[in-house]
Amino acid sequence: MLRLKPGVEWQQVDDEVVVLDLGTSVYLGVNDSGAVLWPLVASGSTQIRLIDALASRFGIDDERARVDVKAFVDRLRSLSLVVEET
Repeated sequence: MLRLKPGVEWQQVDDEVVVLDLGTSVYLGVNDSGAVLWPLVASGSTQIRLIDALASRFGIDDERARVDVKAFVDRLRSLSLVVEET
């Protein structure tokens, strides 16, 4: 299960999500596809659920959604914005 780490605040503004890590002052703007995924990550989600949501929202095949979700999650990990729970 993937979830935001404590101290990460976010707000949806139109089709974009604005994120601030209060501990490190990292600021991030998330585009429309990321905005679909962000609330799921914020509430705790599996990558399979993220793939399904992206494929459904944009009408793309599961493989393309898997690649996009992996890139999104890898970016969140690189910025230390998420934690993984078992």
